[in-house]
Amino acid sequence: MSGDKRRERILLVSVNWLGDLLFLTPAIRAVRRAHPDSFIAALSPRRGMDLLEGNPHLNEVIPMPEGRGLRHLAGWLPLIRRLRAERFDSAFLFHRSFTRAAAVWAAGIPERIGTRTAKRGWLLTTAVEMPPPDTLHKVDLMLRVVEAAGIRPDGQHYDACLRPEDAQAAEQLARELGIGPSDRVVALHAGANWLLKRWPARRFAELADRLAERHGAKVLFIGGEGDRPLIEQISGRMRARPLVAAGRTTFRQMGALLKRTRLLISNDSGPLHMGMAAGVPVVALFGPTDPALTGPVNGAKAVTLFGSIGCPVPCYRLDCPANLCMEQITVEQVLEAASRFLDG
Repeated sequence: MSGDKRRERILLVSVNWLGDLLFLTPAIRAVRRAHPDSFIAALSPRRGMDLLEGNPHLNEVIPMPEGRGLRHLAGWLPLIRRLRAERFDSAFLFHRSFTRAAAVWAAGIPERIGTRTAKRGWLLTTAVEMPPPDTLHKVDLMLRVVEAAGIRPDGQHYDACLRPEDAQAAEQLARELGIGPSDRVVALHAGANWLLKRWPARRFAELADRLAERHGAKVLFIGGEGDRPLIEQISGRMRARPLVAAGRTTFRQMGALLKRTRLLISNDSGPLHMGMAAGVPVVALFGPTDPALTGPVNGAKAVTLFGSIGCPVPCYRLDCPANLCMEQITVEQVLEAASRFLDG
């Protein structure tokens, strides 16, 4: 790192998806522990700024350019000028993007540490060799980048990055939904950005009814605004009336609301990982993705159900008429897993 006597300035070039941003938080924490007095900024897609702006280990979150024209470096010129003006001493690149590495190089940041790829190795001052694809959990992949700079991590656990105002917003929403302090609330997340990762809607409906009948649970659906049509489809199949918070929270507020629940049952998605970050027990439903790569990490209160049928995973097919891996997971299996946390 730079020997300049002024306050050292470190840039963290982040990843794209909300779940992946939670996977990144152990690396962010490790950098802060190693550099307690440094100025640390994160470069983030706009969808992730809400989460990172709550991270106490960061001094600044810089929005990444979005829109057309970004395949060429010229589209990144405003950001390059900003990074150059901020005079960062070093940058950790957690995304494999060539363009992001080129932008950091063009900004004149002296030390550039990131994953080696065939095209961008020459842009890095420390090019980190990685194991073969799909052999290491994403948390550990990101920790390898900081370990290349001699930084020792303090564990794999995620930081939820919640603020007091998130808890206040969650408490207000809980009151509006009729959730009392003694209610046994089970959160369900039925969505996923990739359709093949979704457990069938009809099974979510049956599960919700059986949770209400067997455990006296109030079923709470979480997610984004885009999940609401799916939730309406599920609730239309149910006998019990669910509570719906989808589309009514930010990602951090969702984490605060999950702290009011006894359990989260979710497909492999950002809300699943937020539940683990918030310390909520989870039942994780996996099929075309591999829990060894993106599933609950050590220390999480979790049961993982993996509907593998022998197909290679991760499976990157965009369509699969039968979706047998998710169909393989039964309501009985999920209910049994949930009961481990709800009984007693």
